[in-house]
Amino acid sequence: MHAFFAFTSAGMTRLLCALFLCNATLAMAQMPTPRDQPVEARNIATVTIAMVLPREEQNIEEAFKAYLQHQGLSVHYIPIRFSGRAEDAGRLRQEVRDAHPDLIYSWGTPTTLALAGKVDGPAGDAIRDIPIVFTEVTDPVGAGLMRSLDHHESNVTGVSHVAPLPVQLNAIRSYRPFSRLGYLHNPAEPNSALVRAQLQQLAAQQKFEVESADIPLDARGEPDVQALPALIRRMAERKVDFLYIGPSTLLAFTHRDLVTGAALQARLPTFCATESIVRRSGCMFGLFSNGANTGRYAAAKALQILVQHIPAQRIPASTLQRFSLLINMRTAQSLDLYPPMLLLNIAEVIGLGPNPLRLGMAPR
Repeated sequence: MHAFFAFTSAGMTRLLCALFLCNATLAMAQMPTPRDQPVEARNIATVTIAMVLPREEQNIEEAFKAYLQHQGLSVHYIPIRFSGRAEDAGRLRQEVRDAHPDLIYSWGTPTTLALAGKVDGPAGDAIRDIPIVFTEVTDPVGAGLMRSLDHHESNVTGVSHVAPLPVQLNAIRSYRPFSRLGYLHNPAEPNSALVRAQLQQLAAQQKFEVESADIPLDARGEPDVQALPALIRRMAERKVDFLYIGPSTLLAFTHRDLVTGAALQARLPTFCATESIVRRSGCMFGLFSNGANTGRYAAAKALQILVQHIPAQRIPASTLQRFSLLINMRTAQSLDLYPPMLLLNIAEVIGLGPNPLRLGMAPR
């Protein structure tokens, strides 16, 4: 019998209660319903929203747009792609200004920083006069976008999708105990160092180890993704119990198949803090705010700005308080790490049926 079944039923139940019920306020209770919104949303002129993304639109953006449409708001969307490179930030800001938007939707920490800059940094040509609503910014205060979530005195507000790190660690323990976590640090992503520091602080408090490895940078200062398989193999050799993949655009989105494929080759279980790397790639399981809920909640904030004319400075940035647990059973089967039955009772399970990973096929 595997070690992760060592929890008693009562012990597991207490752990799951700590994991999912510690925050009494549910995400849907935080989000305004259609009848909470002013009727004049259907009567105002068409507004322009610049959708600034480092990737193609996904379910978060679909939910954002659907919510505003349901409220009767007429919107002209202008898609703008960001390369993710710091040297392109000035060009991005000019492109956004040339679009003359009433509001900017921004996805991710690097994109939002490229638009608004750090609140305590020099203004320069940073966009400080157009409201910005972000999604998927891991730690807006730690990244320097605002001084606090509630009273931030900036033109930026939004929704973070990431569960608090202690809750994520509880989720990992609910699958099986661990004493060592692996972490890949991307020096080119501002939030990567923040997550690592938080992990190391919690490791000291909770008596586990963090095996951290820096992704090398090439001559242009870009992460050398070809080094990832070797870094992951080295972590497996050092007997980490899980590879923790945080909210990193590079690891959890752009090169998610490379990362999860290398982890599978090394027979290293993975826990992820974002949805798509579990649902669309080979991460074994993860805990996060549902993407559609995140998009709708961000849209509710945008509606406050565009219809109720509440300044972004007066709208707190938020984290949803209800999280989804998602298990990729194909990966779990490939690693012979079946989840405890009590966890299956509350998790969404994908990848059931024939397991192509056992036939040597790459993860989808």
